[in-house]
Amino acid sequence: MKGWLALIPLLIMLFLTFIYQNEITTFLVQKIVYSKKVYLNNPNDYALDYKFEYVQATDDFIANDKQELINILYTFLNNGEDDFYFYCDYENCINDINYLTNSNEMINLSNYIHPYNSYRQATVTSNSFNKIEVIIEKSYKNDVIKDTNQKVDEIMKEILNDNMTDKEKIIAIHNYIVETTTYDTEYLDANLEDIDNPSHKAIGPLYYHKALCGGYTDAMALFLNKLKIPNYRISSESHIWNYVYLDNNWYHIDLTWDDPITDDGSNLVLDNFLLITTEQLENYHTGYHNYDKSVYIEAK
Repeated sequence: MKGWLALIPLLIMLFLTFIYQNEITTFLVQKIVYSKKVYLNNPNDYALDYKFEYVQATDDFIANDKQELINILYTFLNNGEDDFYFYCDYENCINDINYLTNSNEMINLSNYIHPYNSYRQATVTSNSFNKIEVIIEKSYKNDVIKDTNQKVDEIMKEILNDNMTDKEKIIAIHNYIVETTTYDTEYLDANLEDIDNPSHKAIGPLYYHKALCGGYTDAMALFLNKLKIPNYRISSESHIWNYVYLDNNWYHIDLTWDDPITDDGSNLVLDNFLLITTEQLENYHTGYHNYDKSVYIEAK
C-alpha cells in the first residue's frame, strides 16, 4: 500500500507534464536553448573606434526598437562578423530587419564602417523565438584586401612623411588618386551592373587607375583609416563621397567630382570638392549630393 502511495506524486507530475507539455517545452527552450545570451567575437583588424551620432556600438543584443536594432547591426558589421545572431523584443522587428537589409538604409549603415567590413549581400532568417540570424557576404575578398593593403602602404611611403599635418596628408592623397585615376567611362557607357567590377572598389583606382564613385571613395577611406582620421562615407540616391573630421570640424571630400571627364581626354585635377563644408557643397547645386541628413547627422 505504501508503495502505491509513493507513486501518487509521480503520477501527478506525469499528468501535469502531459497537460502542460507545450508550456513546459516553451519555457525550457526559452531559458536553456534560446537563453538570449549573445557574445561578440574579438574585433578584426578593420574594426573602427569612431563615435557617430546616428549609430553607436552596443553590448545589448536584444533589440527593443528600431534604433537599438540599427546599433546591433552596426556593432556586428563594424566588428567584422560575417555570421551572427541576436534577438528581437518588439512587434515590428522582423519587418524592420528585412527592410534594413534590403534597402538604402543598410547601405547608409554600411557607410559608417571600414570598407573591408562592408557587405554586398545580407541573408536574414528568424524563428518563432525571435532569434534573428544574419549571414553577410562581404564586398572585399581576402586576396583583394591583401593586394589593396600592399598598394596603400606603398603609396603612403611614397607621398607622405611624418612632418606633414593631417590636412597636408589628406591633400596629398586626394591629389595622388585624382592624378593617377580616370573615371571609368567605358563601364558607364556599357550600362553595366556588375557590382564586382574593380572600378566600384579601392583596387580600381589604386591598381587599374580607373574608378567609379565607389572606388574613389573607398580608396580615400582606406587612407583616412590608416591615418586614424575619423571619417565615414555619405550616399545619395546615385552617388557616394567621403566625409572627414579634421581640426575639430567635419568636411566633405568628393574625388569623383574633382576628377572631371574632359573632351580631349586630358587629366584635369581640381580641388573644388576638397575639404569643403556642407554649405559650400550645397552651393554647387550638383543634383548628386542630396542626402538624408537624419542619417548623416554631422553633415547637417
